[in-house]
Amino acid sequence: MKRKSLTILCLMLVMAWLAGCATMGPPKKVPYRLSPQGIVIWEDEFEFVPPSPDWKLLRVEVGENDINFGFMKSDPGGYPSVTSFAYDEEPFGCATKFEQREKEFFKRFLFNAILQFQILERKNIRVVGGEGLAVTVEGKDSVKEEKVRAKVIFGKRGDRVVGFYITQWRPMDGTYDLSAFETFDKFVDSFKFLKKSFYETL
Repeated sequence: MKRKSLTILCLMLVMAWLAGCATMGPPKKVPYRLSPQGIVIWEDEFEFVPPSPDWKLLRVEVGENDINFGFMKSDPGGYPSVTSFAYDEEPFGCATKFEQREKEFFKRFLFNAILQFQILERKNIRVVGGEGLAVTVEGKDSVKEEKVRAKVIFGKRGDRVVGFYITQWRPMDGTYDLSAFETFDKFVDSFKFLKKSFYETL
């Protein structure tokens, strides 16, 4: 009887182990590697200087979100004290001229929040080796007592417009941390395309 119970227990353990193996798929391939100089090579398509380790990687699966990838960190203070920035291969809109794309973009940017945007600064810049446009805004939600400061940078990859943006959320009486925007600017300044996009090869 004891041997029979032991046999049943062994069979149960083997079945549990096999079930575990069946549910464990192969580990997902990390989409980036680090050069000896500390530069991130993302899918052999982009390179950039990463932010400090307190920024967490936002890895987005293809087709599941609006951005390609980005970084986020929680900030001191009350809800919703958080900052995130991202690279977007297809920012909202379809115009190829920056000024028109800006108008299209801000019609949908942070559309889940009820915000009244005020433009703080708009200027022409150089980005990813070409002409670009940087727009800094602040939005306020008087109902939720929240505010957000954002900077959006439009650049070109071939004939198509690409985007970089940072958002920093705060309670209405919170203080912005402008050093995060300096981190974002360094990320954008270091960003390079390592090969042509799919659309450039058509």
